[in-house]
Amino acid sequence: MDYHNYDEELNKDSQLESLQQEIDLRNQQLSVIEHKLNDTCAASRKLVIGLTEKVMKTERRLLEFEHMYHELERMYHERSTTVEQLMNEKRKLYEGYIQEIRKEKSINIKLKQDMMCQKKELVQQTKELEECKAQNDLERRSLTDRMEKLMQLKGKLQNPCPAESDSKLKAQIIALSDQLKEKTEELQDCESLNRVLIVKEMSFRQELQDARKELISGLQGMLQGRSKLVIRRMGEIDKKAFDHMCSEKFSNEDWQGVSAQLCSLWQEHLRDPNWHPFKNIEDGGNQRAIIDDDDEKLKELRHEHGEVVYKAVTNALLELNEYNPSGRYTVPEIWKVKEGRRATLQEIVQYIIKQLKTHKRKRS
Repeated sequence: MDYHNYDEELNKDSQLESLQQEIDLRNQQLSVIEHKLNDTCAASRKLVIGLTEKVMKTERRLLEFEHMYHELERMYHERSTTVEQLMNEKRKLYEGYIQEIRKEKSINIKLKQDMMCQKKELVQQTKELEECKAQNDLERRSLTDRMEKLMQLKGKLQNPCPAESDSKLKAQIIALSDQLKEKTEELQDCESLNRVLIVKEMSFRQELQDARKELISGLQGMLQGRSKLVIRRMGEIDKKAFDHMCSEKFSNEDWQGVSAQLCSLWQEHLRDPNWHPFKNIEDGGNQRAIIDDDDEKLKELRHEHGEVVYKAVTNALLELNEYNPSGRYTVPEIWKVKEGRRATLQEIVQYIIKQLKTHKRKRS
């Protein structure tokens, strides 16, 4: 009996040691992720500072007016000045306060209009770049075809017919060579312009991506509760599916602990770069990746835990394949809860401006 208890204690110690190692490994992974997040947060604070700078400026002015107002009230009691004089001073102070509020509201409206104009300008420029790129591709193909025809004609002329004179052939060859040179230069110009347009397009896209990353980082602590917008981690498995399954399947056990372990296990599977449960299909002339239902691991998941859990895992897989197929780790995204999609930059800016206005009304 003592040996049996001793073996049990050894097994428990071994299990505890394994759990401790797993916890240490998870802590190391969390530390790496936290380090990366801290690096990105340093740059994101600039956006938050920019958005709150005008609010802080207004608050300082309001505090100054409030301080002046209290000073006048104190002077009224200490110096026993006339009521009419104090009322006049108070009225002027209040009018100045109202003017400042109106001025700040006007500034906010102009800021919103400027942001909307910049957004429209970026969209228009992107559209124009895409149109120019398509036109340049078309012209380049046309010039290439013409060059090929000219080269073929030049090849034919290099084998002169006996009936034609040498001088006439030479003149034709020179004319064709000049045309070929001219078309070659036109093609090079088109390619150069196309490269410039591609660089500009990439710059605009990168600018929009950087702005979105700054917004996501700056709004991490603001989008909470019943907000219309939330920060959602794309590629993260919905734990509610595992909770629902485990509450029914393991009702007599610690189903919450089992659910947490299973969800964590499958999240680790999703991070495995060697596991690629996708297949490509042709959709409108383009290749599109979908879930491979014949994948052995997914078939086992569906068989053991049901359709709800299977859907939760495959949805997370599709999100990872869309947002981070190379890294295979979750990516934060601003999500519009009601419509079940990611929020546009315009919607995010409108939300921020609305929150600033609400904050000012509360302060007043």
